[in-house]
Amino acid sequence: MPVAKSGLAMDIMTDAELFDAIDGLFAYDTGCVDSGIHDETLRERVKRELEADCSASQLVGPRLTAFARRYVEAPYSLEDMASFIRWLADYMDIEL
Repeated sequence: MPVAKSGLAMDIMTDAELFDAIDGLFAYDTGCVDSGIHDETLRERVKRELEADCSASQLVGPRLTAFARRYVEAPYSLEDMASFIRWLADYMDIEL
């Protein structure tokens, strides 16, 4: 079983599960409180998943990169990408 940098064993989320969790957390944190997800346990799990996805030589792992690519495709704009990057820093403690 994979181990996060924190030393805790973890079940790996599928990409779909991870992306849904990021979508929901991002939505809630940016004001969509009715349709977003407010779950601090899930937030910590997502942080561990993203942490485990990065190697020592990578700032951003392939799973986060794949998710972020969604924000450079229609109907999203450059402002949406900037908002997502700010959210990573402000709510997920991930500085890019």
